[in-house]
Amino acid sequence: MSGSLFTLAMARMVLKMLGGELIPYTKFDGLIANRLMDEGIITIVPRGSKRSFRMIDPEGCRIYISQNYTSGMELEDWIEMKNCPDEVSRSEQVAKAGDSKLRYTRTFKGFLLNCYMPIEATFHGEPCVLSPLQGTSIFMQDYEYFRIPEDVVVVGIENGENFQHIRAQKYLFEGMKVLFVSRYPQSKDLCNWLKIIPNRYIHFGDIDLAGISIFLNEFYVKLGNRAEFFIPADVKKRLKDGNRQLYDNQYLRYRAMLVSDERLRPLVAMIHKYGKAYEQEGYIKY
Repeated sequence: MSGSLFTLAMARMVLKMLGGELIPYTKFDGLIANRLMDEGIITIVPRGSKRSFRMIDPEGCRIYISQNYTSGMELEDWIEMKNCPDEVSRSEQVAKAGDSKLRYTRTFKGFLLNCYMPIEATFHGEPCVLSPLQGTSIFMQDYEYFRIPEDVVVVGIENGENFQHIRAQKYLFEGMKVLFVSRYPQSKDLCNWLKIIPNRYIHFGDIDLAGISIFLNEFYVKLGNRAEFFIPADVKKRLKDGNRQLYDNQYLRYRAMLVSDERLRPLVAMIHKYGKAYEQEGYIKY
């Protein structure tokens, strides 16, 4: 496939979808959108009289984009290279196994974090207090030097809208000291930080097969039982009233998924029983 079809604007929209945002149909409709739908990577969801694209297979999306449009580069790195070509290392180093592409030196790293109650932390060995104003969040770049108390639970939020409205989901985490984090910009930095610290990690995403796959393949495999997938108390009722189309779109890709975390096997069985998925935005209480 021709990489010229994949523009910087399209790449940014794909990145937004990977971050949990919906993209209006009129902005992304075209050949690449059709190919991503054919691959079961994105789907169309109705929003009143309008339609939007939604990401349903983030892992598959990254593989497909890398193989077809970015010459094997991570999407974030490709975007940064196109946006700031002067920051690309041109030392003519080549990768192993005959890969002739230039190595790319990433200059932008880190992840977003937020909280609705002040949290004491340390940064570069100095004490600090995390207390973002409502409507803001903190981008943690030097995460290697960032530490939080061990009784703070780290909650990873998949969807961008949920991350923006953490106070509207406070009822889900009553009695817990919680630091919310986002994988945006979808790098490995968050997981690298989680491997450094001893804190408990809860993954809060869509209650569907794709969301479980993300948890298993990006977090559980590296953190073990210190990581858990968030299962709300009313999950059965939510799934009964859930989204059948979303389940159908994911079924073929994930029907034989190996559920290595035995704690999730009853949930996976429940998803298959009702043949539905539930989007985490439903837990936002405006």
